Amino acid sequence: MKDIIEPNNAIVEVNNALKDVLSRYLNNVDIRFDLPDIDSIPSKPTISVFLYDVHEDLQLRSAEPKRYNPVTNLLLPGWVNINYNYLITYWHSNKPSVDGSSPDSQPDNQAAKIMTSVLNALINHRQLPKIPGAYTKVIPPQENLNSLGNFWQALGNRPRLSLLYSITAPAKLQDITNTIETVMEISHSVDQKLNPVSSQISQALLEKLCTDLGGTEDVRFALAKVKLTIKLDISVTGNNDNQENEKIILEVSGITCLTYLSKIKEILSTWVKSHKAVVKVNGIGIIVAKENSDALIGVKKPSSN
Repeated sequence: MKDIIEPNNAIVEVNNALKDVLSRYLNNVDIRFDLPDIDSIPSKPTISVFLYDVHEDLQLRSAEPKRYNPVTNLLLPGWVNINYNYLITYWHSNKPSVDGSSPDSQPDNQAAKIMTSVLNALINHRQLPKIPGAYTKVIPPQENLNSLGNFWQALGNRPRLSLLYSITAPAKLQDITNTIETVMEISHSVDQKLNPVSSQISQALLEKLCTDLGGTEDVRFALAKVKLTIKLDISVTGNNDNQENEKIILEVSGITCLTYLSKIKEILSTWVKSHKAVVKVNGIGIIVAKENSDALIGVKKPSSN
């Protein structure tokens, strides 16, 4: 996908996208991406957005290696998901109150109001408009901060109202263009046909779907969260071990770009209507007897403005 952020500017682009989101909800509030000097008082109410951790998201293993584009005979650059964790804190523009009569000591104090606006900004932007494929969430305290109390103590300051915020965004791997010769013919021999397992069939059909959609990097990104589930067609009787083809029921679920949703459904319908093997796995042709894509959802691609 061409709009994936470049690795050389990834942190800056994520910071700018987050600042744009906060700026829409905060008026007359200074937004800074560091920790203010603890010995000074800001000239006006301040929100500190401190990036304390950056790492590859190992739980979301949709990282892509370089893949072959049969249309251009080129290897496409892959991407990985990078996790950015922020500590967002409010800093008063005046000294702490000395008694409970101060406005800053009331339930509707300025810190509560401003941090409520921050929270609204964060929870209403699960996706970042300028970074396609990114998703966000407000998170509980993390182990790598030890504890917020110890964190503030280490800074020599008293605890402050804080939010922990996480952004996961795809970053493109190094873009090196490699031309690969097209494989024109494959010859092989097998002594015995092995019935393919569901995972093999799913992978083969997903690759076929990608090719039928054009095989571009944008297509692979659109299929990254699409799941194919394979079930044997119980209406077929007989011993499958001696059959040239195997009929299956294909269920498609997950999320894809809205622009590809109708195309995917058309391709699936074409597979079923052809009554022919769509792919071959272990020498056995896979015929899609039925398909159900009702659980496949199309989402609008975020604007890159």
